[in-house]
Amino acid sequence: MSRVVLVTGVSRDIAARMARSLAGIEGFEVVGIDLVPPTHDLGRARFVRADLRSPLLGRTLAELEPDTVVHAALSDDLSGAHGKELNVLGSMRLFAVCQPLPTVRHVVAISSGEVYGASASGPTRVSEVSDLPRSGRSPFGRDAAEMEAYLKGLSEHRPDICTTTLRFAAVLGAEIDSRLGRFLSLPVVPKPMGFDARMQFLHPFDAVDACRHVVTGSVAGVFNVAAADALPLTRVLRIMGRPNIDVARSWAPALIEAGGVRRAGARIGTGELREVTYGRVMDVTRLEAAGFTAHYSSARTVEEFAAFGTPGLFSAANVDRATRAIDGLGAAVSTFLRRRDG
Repeated sequence: MSRVVLVTGVSRDIAARMARSLAGIEGFEVVGIDLVPPTHDLGRARFVRADLRSPLLGRTLAELEPDTVVHAALSDDLSGAHGKELNVLGSMRLFAVCQPLPTVRHVVAISSGEVYGASASGPTRVSEVSDLPRSGRSPFGRDAAEMEAYLKGLSEHRPDICTTTLRFAAVLGAEIDSRLGRFLSLPVVPKPMGFDARMQFLHPFDAVDACRHVVTGSVAGVFNVAAADALPLTRVLRIMGRPNIDVARSWAPALIEAGGVRRAGARIGTGELREVTYGRVMDVTRLEAAGFTAHYSSARTVEEFAAFGTPGLFSAANVDRATRAIDGLGAAVSTFLRRRDG
């Protein structure tokens, strides 16, 4: 008998990749659900249209009889009351529906390292046992923390269910649309003056592979998921070929609200501003002890992202083109002077 795996949020690229990967496992029947039909390939997984906030969700899951639920619908690209409704209320409703279902044996929640926030007094590396702050988090970080609290409530009411929380670092990939990716792709990136945040990334391949690892192995617990290394923001921008302009941190919110960054599609609020000011590095030894290690380093992830994106002003290609142009101009001037003096 097939093991039914339900994946939420499959209209988003990373969730669709998870569904496609899990559907390729023999003996797995994967169903992707979302309110919006996916535009990404789901492979052998099938799609069922469903709203996590709907009172009909219980009937849908009862008919599907899932063994495993992968909740990957949390989105960092939503804002305000609407975003909170989709992220938090959707999660609350989903876990409430899972609680009485006898078929559900494993629930995996895709969370975020943003639950740790970012501050000047933060530890060098945050671990899963670190206390979650009451302040210094982005709105998405607060949503992720609330979602985790609801999952903890589910495990208390149903201790027989295996629950897993994966706190992803910033996922950076050529086809992954994210606030941070758009911010780093700006023609000129504003950088808080006097700060050089350490940044840690997660390649989409590793994000999918980590999900696959905990699902197939029924691994329980809370885990940070990221490359082991971290890069200073200035090095990230050098790899991206992006020039930066130092701005006083107190001016940055005004600069953002003035529209320069927002018009470019990179919505950065005060919570996210803390991320690019102070940075955050997560300890990944717990997941390594559980048998998973990220294949891509943060450096390689950024290099690949830069290679498939629009070349920055200071990218190797543009610098090489400028060098050739200068060399050509120098040769033309030399030829002109020789002819004039000859």
